[in-house]
Amino acid sequence: MTSSTVPASQSPAGAPSGKPLGSASVRQLGSRIPRSTWPLIAFVVLFVIGGLIRPNLITIDSLVGTATFAIILAIASFGQTIAVIQAGIDLSVPNTIAFSALAFLGLVAPFGPVGAFAAALLTGAVIGLLNGVVISKLGLTPIVTTIAMNGLLFGAILLVFNFSELTAIPESLLAITSAKISLLGVETAAVLPLGLVLMGVLQLVLSFTGWGRSLFVVGSAAEVARLGGLPVDRIRIGGYVLSGVLAAFAGVVIVGYYQQASATMGASYLLSSVAAVVVGGASIFGGRGSVVGTVGGALVLAQVSTLVAVLNLGANIQQLIYGVIILLVISLYGRRNSA
Repeated sequence: MTSSTVPASQSPAGAPSGKPLGSASVRQLGSRIPRSTWPLIAFVVLFVIGGLIRPNLITIDSLVGTATFAIILAIASFGQTIAVIQAGIDLSVPNTIAFSALAFLGLVAPFGPVGAFAAALLTGAVIGLLNGVVISKLGLTPIVTTIAMNGLLFGAILLVFNFSELTAIPESLLAITSAKISLLGVETAAVLPLGLVLMGVLQLVLSFTGWGRSLFVVGSAAEVARLGGLPVDRIRIGGYVLSGVLAAFAGVVIVGYYQQASATMGASYLLSSVAAVVVGGASIFGGRGSVVGTVGGALVLAQVSTLVAVLNLGANIQQLIYGVIILLVISLYGRRNSA
């Protein structure tokens, strides 16, 4: 007598599904959800949890406040996203932010706001160019190169700037960052739409330009890209230049929004910029990522920050949680890639 048992994977259509098929169906359903959507789902879950802990957190004002904090973090993380997509990392983001912001304030008097803004972006471009040339032409690893650059910049900040003279914030900068505007009937800081516009422009560049798509190719398989005729070194250098420019832009935006500057103003973005990128769905090994996902990752981290504040856990616990999140996400990616 032969057994009539049929493996779940071979069950005819319409037959009751066993546990293995159910798990596969859930996995298949999950795979159909765009990767950049998961951070938004996580944010909604955390937002609801925050409301359960303290009901007055589920308000439009609370949501706008969290989104504003998140968009500033996202702006500071956009350059990191570019670096990670091309299988690199930019740990010089913190002091590129600080150096460029202080340079902007120091140059407003002689050159005016527009000239100082252009000089700040040029400073970021030079920093990114040096990172890219050292990594691509000398063969040093991105971690060693950019963390050395971060240290060099901190020394330069202490040597170059007289902080007592850096107190005047141009009104034009305040108008596009911290000024309150009405957006769809909701009052919000101007930096929120500014960040969303920047996100849209960068996503268009990554998705619909040859240079943007080449970043993903280089990040996925650099040698294959080289054999295919792509100028890998030039693409990498260009990626680091854009990363430096975006970090410099973030520095100016942060000065405008918080209306203060210091030598350590970028320190909090060392870990959080990496966390926003990986939580947003980018692979730390390169070849995958988006600035839309980075905004989603920043929303998750902003809500985590809100919960930490509500529970009165302190900034050290917040950094600890960020570190755990990075390890958890990287572990999940590694497990998925080895499956």
